[in-house]
Amino acid sequence: MSGLDHGPIAAAPLEPAEAEALARLLHALADRTRVAIVSAIVHAPDGEMNARDILAMVDVSQPTVSHHLRKLLEAGLLRREQRGPYSFFRLAPEAFARLRAIFSEAP
Repeated sequence: MSGLDHGPIAAAPLEPAEAEALARLLHALADRTRVAIVSAIVHAPDGEMNARDILAMVDVSQPTVSHHLRKLLEAGLLRREQRGPYSFFRLAPEAFARLRAIFSEAP
């Protein structure tokens, strides 16, 4: 997400590369299943969920859950840790800070 960490969207018009990076980030959250996954992970007791638990909480197939998790990982919103046969997902530490900075009025 290079270019998005330099200041808020309100500070100045975005350069094309910055607009593209922002569009990719927002596109990752522009799906109700992905928003539900992020919300569930944020509110999970340990701040993480494994892929099987995520699958159980959403009403979509396993390949669809994998697709959504991949989109969130590619956007830098989630981090994955492999433990044996299970993948665990947690929110990327900088994800919400980056989103807040994009729309804040002051740098």
